[in-house]
Parts: sequence; C-alpha cells; structure tokens
Amino acid sequence: MRFLIVDDDESIYLFLQVILAPYGECVTAATGECAVEMFSRARDEGCPYDVVLMDVLMPGMDGHQAAELMRAREKKDGVSESDSFKLAMITCVVDDTSVDKAFFNTRASIYIVKPLDRDKVVSELKEHFII
Repeated sequence: MRFLIVDDDESIYLFLQVILAPYGECVTAATGECAVEMFSRARDEGCPYDVVLMDVLMPGMDGHQAAELMRAREKKDGVSESDSFKLAMITCVVDDTSVDKAFFNTRASIYIVKPLDRDKVVSELKEHFII
C-alpha cells in the first residue's frame, strides 16, 4: 500500500508516517502543489498512491483544490471510481462548507479532525476499510 501524506505542518506528517509505516510506504508533501506533482508523477510511473491523507488548510493551493486536481487526473486516465485512491481529509476545520466539499467534490472517504490521536486515526482508517 502506498500513502501520500500532505500537510504543511511537519509534526503532523511525521506523526502520520510513524502511524502508517507498518501498513505500507509513506511519502510526504508539504504543499498542495507539490502533492499534485507527486501524485501525477506516481501515476505516470505506474505506481499510483492507494491513499492520500490531505490537510485542508495549507498556504497556496489548499487541500480541496489539490484533491480536485488529483481526482481530475484519475478521470483523465480513465480510472474507475472503485479503483481510485482513498482520500482522508485531515483538518481542524469542521464547518459545513468544508465537510461538503470533502465528501461531494472530492469523494473523501473520511474526515478526521485535529488534534490527531494515534488510536483514533488507526481506528477511523480501519473502520472505513482504508488500512
């Protein structure tokens, strides 16, 4: 399993790397722009990410925008919805607009609210059949 962890806070992506390392390869990106480039490169190389954990609030391109571009890339490549990557939005933002964007615009599987707790993250990912 391949994870792309996207967060502008180094402590968050390092924390998630430690939690997810037993389940597969973890790659990190600190910006939405970098994440989209890495996602596209992985698709071009034939080894796409299975799961993307995406922070919503980041400078420049936010998590919603980055996830929309990733979904558009999969659509362009003809990836079926059932074969597309699993998206976990990770954020401190819990307003209706952000939650709606996550689930309806980018087909997020889950929405995990910070602060993060190891057991909570693992149980949420297992409950939604991501790991």
